[in-house]
Amino acid sequence: MVDVQVIGTGAAELAAALELAEVGLRIRVSPAPGDDEAWAALPSSGVADPDSALRGFLAHVAAPLAEGGPGVPAADPVESPIKPVLLRSSRGEWVPQPTPEVLGIPAVPMSADTLAVLGGGASTRAYLDRVKPLLTIGKTRSVGALVQSRMGKGALERLVEPIVRERYGVSAADVDMAIAAPGLNEDLTVIGTLSGAVLAYAERDVARETHVRPAGGWAALREALLARLALYEVEFTEQPVVDARHAVEGWTIVSERGVEGTVGALVVGVDPFGGELPGLAGDLGELSPRSARLRVRAAIEDPGLPEMDPARDALDALEVADTGGTGAPWSVRLGSDGAGGWFAEATSAATPYAAPTAGAVQGRHATARELEWATAAIGHAEARLSGAGLDSHRAVAPYVTTEERDAEASRLAVWRAARDETLPVGPALHGGDLAAAIADARSAAIALRRRLTGIAD
Repeated sequence: MVDVQVIGTGAAELAAALELAEVGLRIRVSPAPGDDEAWAALPSSGVADPDSALRGFLAHVAAPLAEGGPGVPAADPVESPIKPVLLRSSRGEWVPQPTPEVLGIPAVPMSADTLAVLGGGASTRAYLDRVKPLLTIGKTRSVGALVQSRMGKGALERLVEPIVRERYGVSAADVDMAIAAPGLNEDLTVIGTLSGAVLAYAERDVARETHVRPAGGWAALREALLARLALYEVEFTEQPVVDARHAVEGWTIVSERGVEGTVGALVVGVDPFGGELPGLAGDLGELSPRSARLRVRAAIEDPGLPEMDPARDALDALEVADTGGTGAPWSVRLGSDGAGGWFAEATSAATPYAAPTAGAVQGRHATARELEWATAAIGHAEARLSGAGLDSHRAVAPYVTTEERDAEASRLAVWRAARDETLPVGPALHGGDLAAAIADARSAAIALRRRLTGIAD
């Protein structure tokens, strides 16, 4: 009898499978709809890993099984520091983002780069942060409210909003500082000025925002995980699981070829944009995300960005209207694709997640109207499509408040406690955060294997 059925071959699912297989449990892994697209959607530059969870996992996969044995260099963690971007100046020109900064908030309000973006009047207003008394010590939660209070509307709109809107899909007014830059408010309390706090916090922010990826790319990591699992005699099937039914003990697994038998426990990758698993659809629906975003990437003609070394992407936040006259906020990033071409990536605002239904499916890809919006946004950013087509995918929107984050964590914990034979995993359960999803999948799988092996109740 198989001990655990793993449904899905995403990074979190395979991380959990590896923790289970390493103690000798019998594991079967089956694909799920959308696995390939989920891997392909991971950014080639890597993902943020503030707690080093992804670094640790990649190092674990890359390490040899036995001393002196072969390792897997393709899985070694590689770091990519975030590069500053170009922003729109008050005169509409692309100019360098001021640095040091945190969330676009400048550490030096009257620097040449800050003056270039804001102009003299708005820079002078931002400088008043240096002399303005600190009346609410570390208590202003909203990023937008804090920046506007300390540095003014110009700094908020031109320096901070483009960064925050691209990252979170909402206005800076709706994002908690404790989410976006944990610890910055505390530095503000000690130092007494926002710009001073930014200067003190900047190195920590760089470390938090540095992206991590496997040396050989995400596809190579997937192959390395599958190969490592094969060494533990994990069973792989090509037939997707189409149903999982409660049995007297555990679950009865049904694939496209029929009943596969009964397993003691399930690990299920939660993909709100993929296909449904009938026997679990109702239960997993309780874990649906609150909001989602759409990213549309396109090849474009040379946008004529200022030549800089190293080359910087350009970032803009704007509102565009489709042919029906309906407006929608979008973020647009323009840059070099590293192969001699140029790209534009348009990202929508966060919108309420709509669960797939028979009549209206919120799939992984853009609708015709959304593509129209994205194309208009790219045009407004002064970029012309090269005719190579548009690639789109949806992603779960990140958490923007501590209440939202804590409520989602509590919801997941309660769900799992009531169904200890089922382990849902994946970035969709963590605001789209892959590093957090892998850390959670590994720790939850360790708890599951302790129950299955009789070490814990």
